[in-house]
Amino acid sequence: MRRFDTLANRLSRSEVALSNIEVTLRDIEELSCVDVSDIEQLRLLGLPLVQTNDKYVALNTRLTALEEQIFCIVDIETTASDVENGQIIELGAVLIQNSKEIDRFESLVYAPEVPEPIVELTGINADKLEHAPSLRSVLEKFRLFLKDYVFVAHNVGFDYKFISDSFMQCGYGPMLNRRLCTIDLAKKTIKSERYGLEYLREFLELEKGELHRAFWDAYNASEIFCKSLQNLPDDIFTAEELIAFANPNPKKRKKKNPQKQKPKTTKSAKSSRSSKSKNKQSKRRAK
Repeated sequence: MRRFDTLANRLSRSEVALSNIEVTLRDIEELSCVDVSDIEQLRLLGLPLVQTNDKYVALNTRLTALEEQIFCIVDIETTASDVENGQIIELGAVLIQNSKEIDRFESLVYAPEVPEPIVELTGINADKLEHAPSLRSVLEKFRLFLKDYVFVAHNVGFDYKFISDSFMQCGYGPMLNRRLCTIDLAKKTIKSERYGLEYLREFLELEKGELHRAFWDAYNASEIFCKSLQNLPDDIFTAEELIAFANPNPKKRKKKNPQKQKPKTTKSAKSSRSSKSKNKQSKRRAK
């Protein structure tokens, strides 16, 4: 999905021709079953595209005011670190708009067994999951809940990849949502010695629920997110600007220089530089 990430970075900065998007996405294996010329299909996968004219599209996150943007703060509990060795056993999420909760999602997920270390950490065992809905059923409902909102999580890389891979396993296609990490955002907006969820929960005196449970971890992450929004610089107006601000390693743009020729030097300037050079050499010899 590196080619998609490159495309998403381009879209985060400017409009892109729809034909270019089709060419790029058509070569991505994970999207082989998707009609990449259909904007609505791409939006169903989470890519917030809007058509600006007959030929160009843009990310809605570039055009939507920060107060109007909906963010989906997510957390999962799993039986392993990847989908090859485990699965999601609980999924929780909170929708935030203008720093207010507008909806929530919470569900256990059926699994035939749960490793003992996970039971000790979460309190979730196989008995609790016996009558829970299947992973496929939960993900189907969650995709409808998530839509093309910005996906937010505390350590977003893990949650995003695990859920996206789970979507793929169930035949729903990958997630293409814009994403943001509350750890990275908190580091730029909240002064703290540490930024782990448990530490910030105590440090910021957040509402306490069950530790290592998907909904409460998502809820506390949403509280951190809202507190971070209170400390933003004054020049952030859109969701895309917020995503860029939270990025821990922003790429510095190179200054464009269309005329790569050296500026012409006049004879007087040349003689001046020459005399300066001779003076430097004489001083070095004197030393």
